[in-house]
Amino acid sequence: MNGRVSPVMLIVLALVIAALVFFLVTKPAMEKKQAEVAQAQAEVAEKEAAATKAAEAAAAPAKAAMAPPSVAEEKPATPPPTFGFARPLDLGKEMVRSLAAGEFARAGSLVAAADPTQAADATAMLEKMVKDLGAKIGTEDQVEILGMVENKTRVAVPFTLPGSTSTTPLRLQLDLERDERMGWKITRFELPQELAAALPVTPAPTAPMTANPSAPGAAPKAPGSTAAAPTSPAQPPANAARKPLIAVSKGDDALSFGSDFVRALLRHDFAEARKFVDEKRVPAERLAGLCIVFEEGQYEFKPTKPMIITVANPEVSWVIAQVQSPSLQQSTEFGLELQRAGQDQPWRVVGLNLSEILSSFAASASKMGVPYTPIVKNPSGGESLALYFEYDQAQLHPRAQKQLEIVAGLLKSDPNKKLHIAGHTDAKGTDSYNIRLSRSRADTVKEQLVGLGVAEAQIITTGLGKAQPLSPNEKADGSDDPQGRSKNRRAEIYLDF
Repeated sequence: MNGRVSPVMLIVLALVIAALVFFLVTKPAMEKKQAEVAQAQAEVAEKEAAATKAAEAAAAPAKAAMAPPSVAEEKPATPPPTFGFARPLDLGKEMVRSLAAGEFARAGSLVAAADPTQAADATAMLEKMVKDLGAKIGTEDQVEILGMVENKTRVAVPFTLPGSTSTTPLRLQLDLERDERMGWKITRFELPQELAAALPVTPAPTAPMTANPSAPGAAPKAPGSTAAAPTSPAQPPANAARKPLIAVSKGDDALSFGSDFVRALLRHDFAEARKFVDEKRVPAERLAGLCIVFEEGQYEFKPTKPMIITVANPEVSWVIAQVQSPSLQQSTEFGLELQRAGQDQPWRVVGLNLSEILSSFAASASKMGVPYTPIVKNPSGGESLALYFEYDQAQLHPRAQKQLEIVAGLLKSDPNKKLHIAGHTDAKGTDSYNIRLSRSRADTVKEQLVGLGVAEAQIITTGLGKAQPLSPNEKADGSDDPQGRSKNRRAEIYLDF
């Protein structure tokens, strides 16, 4: 048995020795060889990559030179500036701040927000306006909204000029529109004639090159060459497609003219307001009555949309003026009809539609203790100013004092003007009593005007009793109408000029 086991053990021993040799000698040798091969391959790959990169770098200039000009010169578009003005007035006030601080580039970028390529011209214009022409910009609280025209909001920035004798306000006019990306932006910047010299002069465009070498302006041939020189397609001037943002006013536009007229009325300045109207078509009574309404109701322009152009033609325009009375807690409006004989002629107010504002005022007058409207249609025709009295009284209402101050100013400005006062009563009492009472009411108004400095010779009075009622004294069923009678207890003033 021992003899049979020895060969087996020898075989096992041989296998063990072979395994040891493999793991201790053969396998490490194989791994080392594989590592050397991998390293060699990596070195070869690295050299190839370096060679490729060098070849690409060497070929880059030639490739760039061969690229089409439109591709080689393409640049990313410059995004429009983002200002983010939430309200039109905010933009106008920022313009005032920038100009006051001498930050002309900032102000120029505001002007050219709709087209940044015009920012340089805008900056130069503003700097010349302030530095060379001496324009002094107003304060932030003087910036105002004039109104709406062609779906744009117009903002006015006031300024003054050294030695200016202009009787109308000097202002820069900014037409603004809403932009979803940047809030409000300027789409038109208008200078008055007084600042026309600040407008940059645009040079005449150079004649473009043509494809015909014999045509005038064609590119010349190279010296000694018989072939035509290379030509390029005709290119328009750089600013040909730009819509100018800056312009000089050619005179008062309808919106500005209407705004100045209403402001005179809001100041109760009848004499100034008359300069805006065609006196043959707008009775003086209407203007005086509107001044009285504005004074009594303490009206002011609505801050957001004070004026709205509804019809805008070269020679005819309709404008709606929107006003509000904080004391009456009321907003109302009235219409202006403007005309001019030609585009080079001044505007004139030829019509006033006061139905809305007068009815609103009459409905709210009781809050102030002032009855009814100061402008009435007279039964005999035309319009007149009306002052109201208590039952069986000839004393003036305290609010009538201001009304008569306005009328007195009209008469004192021209001693040739005449004023007619007619007293009226309701239907209560006898005819003779009502005639006496109506005369007393007319005389009371005359005495008040004389006390304000009007010459007696300019005032003519009469008493008409109950003969010309404005409203029925009785209801349809024959019963007394106290409210109707209260409208008849009045004195009417007719301005004879």
